Parts: sequence; C-alpha cells; structure tokens
Amino acid sequence: MTALRELATLLDGLERAGTSVMALARGGRPQEAWILYPDEYGIFDRRRHSQFYYHAHAGVEHEAGHFHTVRLFRDHTVHLVAISMASTGWPRALFTLNLWSIGDVYAAPDDLARYARQYRVESRKGDARLVRFVNLMFRAFSPEIEALQVEKERAIRRYRDAHGGADPFEDRAVEILSERRSTSAPTVAGRRHTRRRHDDPMDRRRGHGRAGCRRGRGPARAG
Repeated sequence: MTALRELATLLDGLERAGTSVMALARGGRPQEAWILYPDEYGIFDRRRHSQFYYHAHAGVEHEAGHFHTVRLFRDHTVHLVAISMASTGWPRALFTLNLWSIGDVYAAPDDLARYARQYRVESRKGDARLVRFVNLMFRAFSPEIEALQVEKERAIRRYRDAHGGADPFEDRAVEILSERRSTSAPTVAGRRHTRRRHDDPMDRRRGHGRAGCRRGRGPARAG
C-alpha cells in the first residue's frame, strides 16, 4: 500500500469513527484560537530532531487550523512545512512561512529538503494515529514538500529584487512564502475538494495576518 493510500485509509477511518486528527491533537478539548495542542511542547522525537504541534488562528474561515512541523537544533529551530486542515478533517494545503512568523532561523532549500526527507516522529505522547498522520504526510507528499522549499527561496529572491536587496524576514506584510493547495489525498478516496485560485504567495495574508504563528517550545526545555 502506498503512503498516499495509507493516509486516505487513516483519514477515512477517523471520519467514520466521528473524529479527526485535529480532535486527536486537542485530546478531546474544544478548540481555542492560538492555543498550541497537545501543549506548548507539541509532540517531538529527540533522536530524530523532529517536532509538530497544532493550532488555529482567530477569525479564520478557510481552514480549521494547521499543524506546524519543525526540525530541532540545540540552539534554534527550522520550520519545514505547515499542514492546513479543512473542517472535514482532511488536509487542504501545505505552506511555508516567513521567519518572523514562526521565530525561525534561515536554512537553504537543499538543507530544508534534506531535513524533510529525514523527518519522522516516534513518540509515546499523543494518539498513535495522530503521529502516523504527520509521518504519512511527509511520505505521501515528499515531492511537494521539497518543491515548496524551492518555491520559498524563489519568493525570497523576488522580494530582494523588488526591495533593493533587502530580506523579507521581518516584513510583517509577508507571511506565507510558498503554498500548495488541495492535496491529492482526498482524491484517493474518491472525494472532491474545491480548488481555489490565488494570487502571488508573497501577498497571501488570508488566515494568518500580522499576528503570526505561535512557536512551540523546544524539548530541551521540556524536561
């Protein structure tokens, strides 16, 4: 069974059980804007330097919330990709973020692609189905995640060209640097999701805005 088929089977099973990966992340608690789930440390794997957590922004209609996936280092973190979730419990988009939004450190696209290929979480914390979902997203959409890193770098270069060589990293008007909408996992299960047309990712603010995303706490401080 391919990773994409495994992902669709997992999500279908959760839907039939009346739950979703978002509900699993919240541990049955009602969703509150800006709260990190399952907590501020998220779920992490020290050995593989991988972490993820879920949250939602206030006043957002196009998504239920999103998962952030992170590569951990001793003194900093590198954000890999965010997984935007529809209210149906299925992933609706993948996107990368500007550094100010996530409190991140810059990494070159080749390094980001390598970190993405190495990404995996094994943890006793949280529901095993939730951990499996995030791992399967990286397996099923590896080409898309790596392509997003290249597109992110191109967006940074376009910004520099348009702003006299200045970096976009502290520009609060620029949050999402690259995005892929309507992942194909729902299609595997014979579902139809609406594709929306959007403008240049450098001008996308929908659902995020200048407040940015909350950053999870690293395991070094998790005890």
